[in-house]
Amino acid sequence: MKKIKDVVGNLSQVPLATWVRLAFLTISIVNLALRSLGFDTLRFSEKEVSDAVSIIFAAVCALTAYWKNNSFTSAALEADKILKNRD
Repeated sequence: MKKIKDVVGNLSQVPLATWVRLAFLTISIVNLALRSLGFDTLRFSEKEVSDAVSIIFAAVCALTAYWKNNSFTSAALEADKILKNRD
């Protein structure tokens, strides 16, 4: 019972990424259960799925490349070393 109170007491401090992973896990388990019971849950063609995966992959790559610090010049690389040593 103490563990349950601990979990409930910390719900507001749980990172968003944890909630997203839990949501995706729950959706995948429900989808798997429905498919094993014979329900066709996702009515998409292979082309639609392929297009969606390609778009999502490209968007994630673009956002990551945009967001991250991409140092190419010697001055930028040196600044990265200095910042890393400060931590």
